[in-house]
Amino acid sequence: MFFKQTTPFITKIFSQNGACIIQNSHSVAAITRDSLALTLSFNVPESDDNLFNNKSIIEMAKFNHYKTYWLASPAQEIKGSFDTKFGFIARKSDVVAFGKDMHDIYLSQLLEETLQQDNSPKKFIFVHLRGSHQPYENYDEIDKQALPDAEKYDLTIHHTDRTVKALYDVINKYSDNYTLIYTSDHGEIVNVGHGVNNTNVDQFLIPFMFISTNDRYNCQFIESFRNPTGYLSGLMNKYILSNLLGYNVDQTTLNKEKNNDRVFMPDGSVMPFLKFYNSD
Repeated sequence: MFFKQTTPFITKIFSQNGACIIQNSHSVAAITRDSLALTLSFNVPESDDNLFNNKSIIEMAKFNHYKTYWLASPAQEIKGSFDTKFGFIARKSDVVAFGKDMHDIYLSQLLEETLQQDNSPKKFIFVHLRGSHQPYENYDEIDKQALPDAEKYDLTIHHTDRTVKALYDVINKYSDNYTLIYTSDHGEIVNVGHGVNNTNVDQFLIPFMFISTNDRYNCQFIESFRNPTGYLSGLMNKYILSNLLGYNVDQTTLNKEKNNDRVFMPDGSVMPFLKFYNSD
């Protein structure tokens, strides 16, 4: 069996001191529109009420004097007049901007332009990658040369690896005080897709990687959000981000969510994650 090294840069970046690759992470949903709403607001799988009734993470960042940016690949452009759940959240940002090329690698240029033009002391920047959505076209000649015999899906993973490295390099060029989280809003059943009503758990299994120059926010900080069943749920992202933005999270509320690990299924039902995982 030939092993393809699809993530050399990510592996190196998140193996440094102050960094970690978190094992056993899963998303809350298998579709972007649902997952991002559950990540960036206090929305819960059972109800959308909190999306509209409470501040989103973007609004909380602004309230704590962060300049907020939503940078995205054109493939993730919000259609119409922000008519999706995550579009509702995105438009709260001070700046919404999209890259000029469908390939994610160009997002590093957009980030550099953003940082060149902005001297705000505190910035909250959300970068939305295209990643490995079907059809698997988010790769270029550099990826093909690096992995000449790889399948298209593997090429998109390699392209994401290069993109994260490029974004990381820009961040380090402009700041020595930052926290970076890389994760996915959903997984992928390779050559099938995601958001499908079957028992394949791959559409929920995701990477979660973290690095911070602030000693207060170390890997143990992230591990403290892991639920008793051993998984880090995407439901914890909003609480992780709240802490990073300077808010104190009510421990009773946090524990209640940690002890209720569930996922929002493509058919709109809510299921305990382990029940779904064990049905695969």
